[in-house]
Amino acid sequence: MNTSNCANNKKTRNIVSLVMLLWAVLCIIITGFYVGGNKAEAASTGTLIEDYVYFRDAPSGNTIKYNGKDILLRKGQKMTIVSTSNKTWYKVSLTYRKKSYTGYIYSKFIKVTTTASYKTGHLAKNENYVYFRKTPSGTPITYNNAPIMLMGGQKMTILSTANKTWYKVKLTYKSKSYTGYVYSSFIVIDKAKTKPTKATTKATTQATTQAPKSTSGYINENYVYFRKTAGGTPITYNGKSIMLMLGQNLTVTDKSDKTWYKVKLTYKSKSYTGYVYSSYITAGTYKTPDNGKSDAAFEKQLTSQKFPESYKVLLRKLHKEHPNWVFKAVHTNLEWSDVVKNEVNVKGRVTNLVNGTSLYPNYGWRSQTVGYNYKTDTYSSYDGSTWFAASDDLIKYYLDPRTYLSSSSSVFAFEKLSYDSSQTRSGVEAILSGTFMHNSRPSGSSSTYSSMIITAAKKSGVSPYHIASRIKQEVGGSMTSGTNGKNASYPGIYNFYNIGAFQSAAGNAITNGLKWAASGTTYNRPWTSPSKSIIGGAIYIGEAYINVGQNTLYTQKFNVTYKDCLYWHQYMGNVQAPRTEAAKVYEAYKASGALNKSITFAIPVYKNMPAATAKMPAADPGNQNNYLKSLKVGSAKLSPTFAINKTTTYTVNVAASVGSIKIAASPVNRYATVSGTGTKKLKKGKNTFKIVCKSQSKKARTYTIIINRG
Repeated sequence: MNTSNCANNKKTRNIVSLVMLLWAVLCIIITGFYVGGNKAEAASTGTLIEDYVYFRDAPSGNTIKYNGKDILLRKGQKMTIVSTSNKTWYKVSLTYRKKSYTGYIYSKFIKVTTTASYKTGHLAKNENYVYFRKTPSGTPITYNNAPIMLMGGQKMTILSTANKTWYKVKLTYKSKSYTGYVYSSFIVIDKAKTKPTKATTKATTQATTQAPKSTSGYINENYVYFRKTAGGTPITYNGKSIMLMLGQNLTVTDKSDKTWYKVKLTYKSKSYTGYVYSSYITAGTYKTPDNGKSDAAFEKQLTSQKFPESYKVLLRKLHKEHPNWVFKAVHTNLEWSDVVKNEVNVKGRVTNLVNGTSLYPNYGWRSQTVGYNYKTDTYSSYDGSTWFAASDDLIKYYLDPRTYLSSSSSVFAFEKLSYDSSQTRSGVEAILSGTFMHNSRPSGSSSTYSSMIITAAKKSGVSPYHIASRIKQEVGGSMTSGTNGKNASYPGIYNFYNIGAFQSAAGNAITNGLKWAASGTTYNRPWTSPSKSIIGGAIYIGEAYINVGQNTLYTQKFNVTYKDCLYWHQYMGNVQAPRTEAAKVYEAYKASGALNKSITFAIPVYKNMPAATAKMPAADPGNQNNYLKSLKVGSAKLSPTFAINKTTTYTVNVAASVGSIKIAASPVNRYATVSGTGTKKLKKGKNTFKIVCKSQSKKARTYTIIINRG
C-alpha cells in the first residue's frame, strides 16, 4: 500500500473541498447582490390612473377607512411607491384629507414615475465576444437561437450597479431592445457631461426664474373635475362639484406640474382658479366640429337615410345634445303590424316577460290573455316565481324604436356592440358598481372581474361595456350558485351569462344554465372558472348574435335583422332589458368622459308605422279582473247556467205571481266591486237589470239579467 499517494489524495480532496466551499460562498454573495439589485435604487412616485379605487391595509386586504367610511381614491391621486416586491399590490404612502397613510393599491391602477437617472456606458473597446446574460452569471440571451455576443464599443444604459460583479443594463442589438446582465469589469461607464459655463448657467437661471407663460386651452372631454389643488378636492358651485364639459375655454397659468395644470377659467359667469388633469386639456381655442354634423348637414343625412318624420323630431334633439353621434337607419322592410303580431305573446310562444312581486305586482304590465286564469285570478310564471308574460301594450311600447329615441341614455339600445378600444376598465367598473364584481377579484385569482371583461372583449370582438352590462343584467348584484362555483349539482362550474338557463316555473334556470356551461367543448367550455365563463360567454355572444346581425341590445331582444331566425333567436326574456342595459352603458360612457366621442347607433325602421309612439301602460293600476264569481236570481234557474266565462247575458223566467226577486253576485277578485244587486220589483212581461262588476283598476264588465214575469 502506497501511503504517500493516499496522503496526496487526501490533501487534494481537502483543497477541492475548500475551493467548492469558497465557490458556494461566492454564489451566495452574488445571489445576494442580484436580489439586492432588484430593489429600487431611487424613490418612485405614482399617480392613480383609475377613479374610485379602494385603499387597502394589506394586499387584497380590508379597505382603509376615514371617519368610518371606506377611502375611495380618485383619479390623479399622488403617492410615493414604498415597495413593488408584490407585483400585483404596490405598497404606497399618500396623503388623504391632509392625513398621511400607508397601504396597498392594485398595481395596474398606478402610473409609476421613477426619479432615478441612469448612467450610460459601453463595452470596453478591447473586449469582444462578451456574453449578454439573462441573470447574473446566468444563461446567455439569444437572437435567432444563437447566444448574443457583444463587441467592443457596444453602447448601453446602466440600470443597476447594486451587484458589483454583474451590472444590469439595457441595450439595443440588431434594432431590438434587450435588458440583461454584463460582467462589470468589461463595462466602461461614460463620463458625466461638462458643466455649463457661467454665462449659460446665468441664462438658464434667468429663464427658469421668469414667471410661467400663460397659454390658452380648452377641455377635451366631458364631465371633468376642477380641483382646488393638484389632485385635491373638487371646486364647488352652489354646493355641487363643478364638472367641466367639452369645449370649456381656459387659460393655463402654470405647467410646472406635468400631471396637473393650474388654470384660470369662467364658469357660470364667475371667475375661478384651480387645477385640471393635464391630459384633459388641449392647447388653443375650441371650435365646434362640423364633420358633416352641422344642422344642415344633419338634416340632409336624415333625409338621405329615409328616416320617418316621427323619428326625425327625436333625433334632432339628440343631435343638438351630442353633435358627434352618428345615427344610421336600418330598413328592415318589415311591416309594423307583422312585427307586432310575431312579437306579442301567444299560447305556446311566450318570449317577452315582465317582473312582478308582491310589493310591485305590475298588474298593468302583465298579459291578461296569456298565462292568466281569470277564473281563479292567478298568473302562470315562466322563470322562477316572479316573471310573467308581458302584456301586448307593454311589448308594443318596447318594440317601438321611437321609445328609445326619447333620451340620451335609452338610445344606447341601438349602439353597435362591436369591440371599441376606447372603452375603459374604469367604465366597466362604473357598470359593475353595486355588484359583488365591483373593484374585486374572484377568489384565488390575481385578475379583477373588470380586467377579465376587457380581455373577453378583445378576444370576442364584443364591446366591454356590453359584456359588463349583460353580466350585471343576467346575474344581478349578489353572488349566486351560478357564479360562486358551489352549485350542488354542478360544483366548480360558472355561468355569468345564464346561457342555457331556459325559463321554468320550477325556478331551476340557474341549474340548467350550469348544465350547459359544464357540457361540450365549444366557447371555452367547460366553464370551470369565472375567467373561462366570462371570456367564453363573450365569444358565444359575439358568434351567435353580434356577428350575425343582432349587434345592438334592441335586436338581441327583438330579432328583426337575423333573417334566418326572424322573431326567434332572442337572447333576453325580459322585455325591458334593452332599456335598462342601455342606461348602464350610458352611465359607463359618462363616467369615463367619453359621451362626446363619435358613437354609431343603428336604428330599425319598419313599414307603415303609426304616426305616434306607442304609449307606456300604467304599471300598477290595480288588479284588472272584473269577472263575477257567482250570480243568483232568487232560486230561479239561469239560462244559460252561470259559469265564470265570457257570457254576460242571462235569462230567467218566473211565474206571474212573483212580484219581486233578489239578485245576488260576488266578484272573483276581492278588490273588485259589484253594483246593481239587491231586491228588484218586477212588472209583467220583460224586466232588464244591469249588474256591473268593476275591477280594482276601474275596468267595468256589465252583466245583463233578463227576467220574464208571467
